[in-house]
Amino acid sequence: MIMRTVTTLGLLLALASQVWGAEPIEIGHYRQLFLDDHVIESRSHIRKQLHQATPFGGNPIVEANKPWESGLAYHYGSVEWHPESKRYRLWYQSFWQVGEEDPIDTGLIATSRDGLKWEFPRLGLVPDQHGNRNNNMVMSLPTHSGFDEGLTPIRDPNPADPKKVWRSLIWSNGDGHRGTYTAWSPDGLRWSVSKKPVFRDCGDAGTIMYDYYRKRWIFLARPLDNQLSRAVRLSDDFETWGPMKVIFQADKEKREDFYNMSGFCYEGLYIGMVVLMWEEPGRYALEPHLAVSRDGENWQFVSQQIPFIAHGPRGSWEEFNTQIGAGGPMLIDGKLHFYYSGRNYPHTPYYNRGRPELVPEPLLKTRRCSVGVATLRRDGFVSLRDHFGGGEVTTKNLRISGKTLHVNVKNPFGSLRVEVLDATGKPLPGYGAEDCIPVRGDSTDLVVRWKQRSGIYLPGDQPVSLRFLLEKTDLYSFWID
Repeated sequence: MIMRTVTTLGLLLALASQVWGAEPIEIGHYRQLFLDDHVIESRSHIRKQLHQATPFGGNPIVEANKPWESGLAYHYGSVEWHPESKRYRLWYQSFWQVGEEDPIDTGLIATSRDGLKWEFPRLGLVPDQHGNRNNNMVMSLPTHSGFDEGLTPIRDPNPADPKKVWRSLIWSNGDGHRGTYTAWSPDGLRWSVSKKPVFRDCGDAGTIMYDYYRKRWIFLARPLDNQLSRAVRLSDDFETWGPMKVIFQADKEKREDFYNMSGFCYEGLYIGMVVLMWEEPGRYALEPHLAVSRDGENWQFVSQQIPFIAHGPRGSWEEFNTQIGAGGPMLIDGKLHFYYSGRNYPHTPYYNRGRPELVPEPLLKTRRCSVGVATLRRDGFVSLRDHFGGGEVTTKNLRISGKTLHVNVKNPFGSLRVEVLDATGKPLPGYGAEDCIPVRGDSTDLVVRWKQRSGIYLPGDQPVSLRFLLEKTDLYSFWID
């Protein structure tokens, strides 16, 4: 019995040594979110709570009511803050159609001072079906190498060529060469397109993102030979692209389709929105689902069941689609704004797959597609929430470079305390739970203080871990500056 106890104690000590002896995580000044467990060592009586974005009550904010739009405004585009004009800019897609002819796809732009009320500048750049240039179009099938879709402009933060400040990859069919083309612009309005595809093994519904951490481009693609999957493709110069790597593969038995994906950099993370096309009784819709990555190449779902923006109720403008655009959210008045398409009709693959019984045929005769916006608390993708009676979560060993601990927290009727632990897992003097001044409120930025300590003051670069003690609390993020 004594030998067994000693052996067990030795194993526990060895395990503790491995945990606390692990290389500390450098967190810098990034806000630490909880979409994955990267900084979490352990948690007790704590669950992760996924939060959905809330659609704006004034949706839709962009409607296709102009003569050159045919009632359809798809957010196959992106959104940016444009400091030169001090406006938000939103690129979207539509088309015009004359009689029984094939539709002519177009890329368009709208501008806004507040991200909610949008204007449609008359640019004089691209002629419509009547030859009139008094419109907001920036690209069309006749003028830009057989443009089909995928104009998702992203600003190059360090452009080598002033003519190529905005970049995009588009799906086109120029001179019979179907494939993915490069597109560039000095201002986001006047676009040039490569004469031939840069590659021909990707399908439509692709988007780009700029990797600010590794200074490269990421193309979130649909492989032609595996169209139910999503893949990444990388480039340092936007001209030469590496091979595709499949990151999400749909289950054909479940009739899944990973239809689209967009991504963006956020507080040291890569956050993705994977649009799943569901074909289930009572759920015929395309909806975005959260994914996360630490390197831009290896991704995991945060939730494959709960959509980030759910499709709307029966008869609504977004009944069958909440397809999110590229470029990431805009932080406006302290909230993240996500722009997305909404459709009142089902996606045509339901019929292409030979199941017309899924949705009544008349729905396709009054097709409308518009753009809406949904908002989310800053850092509000996932929170740590305690069960009844409180809970605690302990981080891994962290190497910190600041003094002030901030938290994004919601607990108007609860409290949050924080302990600062040494390499053995014990609270440092003055940093125990009894020393911490309880944090209460509902704010994206509250400062944690201790009775005798206004911040975390450590000798040298001593690594520490943090233990958060939650009571009726949602903790969204923390950071140290």
